[in-house]
Amino acid sequence: MSQELKALLRSVLKEELQPVHERLERVEQTQQELQRGQKALEKSVAQIQQDVTELQVGQRALENTVAQIQQDVAQLQAGQQALQQDVAQLQAGQQALQQDVAQLQAGQQALQQDVAQLQAGQQALQQDVAQLQAGQQALQQDVAQLQAGQRALQQDVAQLQAGQQALQQDVAQLQAGQQALQQDVAQLQAGQRALQQDVAQLQAGQRALQQDVAQLQAGQQALQQDVAQLQAGQHKLENDMVLFFHPIVKIH
Repeated sequence: MSQELKALLRSVLKEELQPVHERLERVEQTQQELQRGQKALEKSVAQIQQDVTELQVGQRALENTVAQIQQDVAQLQAGQQALQQDVAQLQAGQQALQQDVAQLQAGQQALQQDVAQLQAGQQALQQDVAQLQAGQQALQQDVAQLQAGQRALQQDVAQLQAGQQALQQDVAQLQAGQQALQQDVAQLQAGQRALQQDVAQLQAGQRALQQDVAQLQAGQQALQQDVAQLQAGQHKLENDMVLFFHPIVKIH
């Protein structure tokens, strides 16, 4: 890219300096012509002075010649002024060309900065993609843990139902063995504590899942629906527990 800019700069400089070189050549030609005219004029003045000294009789013709010489001098001065104007214009053109070159260099630096920023943005995007993939993997792990907790909860519910059946049998035999009923109640309380621990683990897994879901809001609507269904099942389980322990309270 730098070589292309250099080539472009050389072509621009060549196109910009071509008219300047042509004008310089014309100015040099004009100056040479003026110098030749001045030399010729100086020769004419010398010849006129010689004619004046030698020909006092032709004074009128000499005066006419002197007037013509004065006109030539005026034209020479006008030519010198025009030459000075051309030189000033040439200097102004050179300054404008230098400004254009400076602007071109500044544009090249800005382009390089834009390329650097684009590369930095691409690297940041790659890092964001890597973080997103890591977050997705963590989310999948949390979902797996949640599913495992749900299976454990289902097993506890099954055990609780089995314990409830055993408790109903013990209640039927309450008059025959109150001590056996107390032992069953103790076992049921231990199962309740284990169930509460499982519920606490499930809630902890649910909080971790919600944190991951908060970081990945772009793809979590389906997961939130599953969490809502799980919470509904949890509420149903709590209601079942209330109904389950309600007969026990009445018995005591």
